[in-house]
Amino acid sequence: MASIEQRGGSWRVVWRRDGVKQYTSWPTADLAAQARDIAEAHRHQITADQLYAAMGVLDVDEDTTTVPTVREWAERWLAAKTRITPGTRAGYAAQLANRIYPAIGDRRLDRVTPTEIGTFLNRLRADGLRSTSVTRYYTLLHALFRAAVHERLIDDNPVTRTDWIRDLTEHDDTGEPGQVRLTHEEYRVLLAAVDPADRPLVELLAGTGARWSEAVALSVGHIVPPTGTSRAKVRIWRAWKRDGRGGLYLGTTKGRRRREIAISDALYETLRPLVEGQPADALLIRATNGGMIHYRNWRLRHWDPAVIRAMRCPAHPPPNRGVPRAEPGRRRCRDYGGTNDHGEPCGAITAAGMTRCHAHMGPDPAAVSTCDCPGVLRRRPTPHDLRHSHAAWLFSDPRVTPLAISRRLGHAQLSTTSEIYGDLMPAAEDAVITALDDAISQDD
Repeated sequence: MASIEQRGGSWRVVWRRDGVKQYTSWPTADLAAQARDIAEAHRHQITADQLYAAMGVLDVDEDTTTVPTVREWAERWLAAKTRITPGTRAGYAAQLANRIYPAIGDRRLDRVTPTEIGTFLNRLRADGLRSTSVTRYYTLLHALFRAAVHERLIDDNPVTRTDWIRDLTEHDDTGEPGQVRLTHEEYRVLLAAVDPADRPLVELLAGTGARWSEAVALSVGHIVPPTGTSRAKVRIWRAWKRDGRGGLYLGTTKGRRRREIAISDALYETLRPLVEGQPADALLIRATNGGMIHYRNWRLRHWDPAVIRAMRCPAHPPPNRGVPRAEPGRRRCRDYGGTNDHGEPCGAITAAGMTRCHAHMGPDPAAVSTCDCPGVLRRRPTPHDLRHSHAAWLFSDPRVTPLAISRRLGHAQLSTTSEIYGDLMPAAEDAVITALDDAISQDD
């Protein structure tokens, strides 16, 4: 049956057509009663737009309803959010302005359908956004409409009635993880190629599973020395956050998960020289000026060269860019594709009888070996992959429970750990079965 609900100064008629909720809004109870009777007369097989037309409201968007548009509600909702960082607020505002407002910003909340939401998400994918990026838009829309339901502006959330799922797998996805989880041997090869000055940071990331923003936010006072009864520990209590204006500030960790985790004696000895003689509030991992190390600069100048060194075999180095040439006369390096450090054509004269100048005679800076010799890294990890590697090492040990791993990584829920490392869970399940078998056999 159709029903009438009073919402503030308006009355809403609600019914279901083929299982999908329909509703119309009216300025008086008498009009709502007439609309209800029409819906009943059609045995509920009438859409909201058809009912408006039957009532003589030809332009639905000009009725007297108080339901705001998506843009109007989003601005009110975002202004009222209290538990987000300035960077997150700025990110939401950018998502709304760049994509959501042009698509559905002028639509009334109660007119947005699951079909429109699904079409919008598919358009993002067609524009080349990765599934993780599309998921961020889905999550924002879900929160936006859920809040509208709680405010009783709409009856249900159209976003929940799409078939989108978190980080949707593409139809041609092979199922291989996008993470690079280094084995212990691969990690040792990489660490040997890292500059000694950068090893404390690399070992910290690999030995704690901390996020980059957490690791470079550690202070000297966050390192807890070992005692006679406990191991050394690291207090991961803060992280660098974006302020929404292009800057950074020290704030809480992701999910506000403050944690104190034990570290190995070897890692503590690596970090101890950075602690000794320094004030407690000094950054543990710091630039030469004592300030924060910036990810992009450090990766470009320190991490990527180390990875390339680890991927080069001493016995089978990449081919030299400079090869003998047959043409006589003096030529320039740029004539054979040579570029300088800025990527511009190199105007230097080539070496005698060669195709490149002396500065560009070696292998291409990004070239790696292709041999199968042992002791050579085959994959290109990022600094964040050290966190994934840390988790994989823990999951490989049946003595470590998934809950302990989840807490060490700072996940708010165990389900988050399961979503990211679900393919590593079978080892934990095997340990459970083994423990049950042992318990049952002992009872016998």
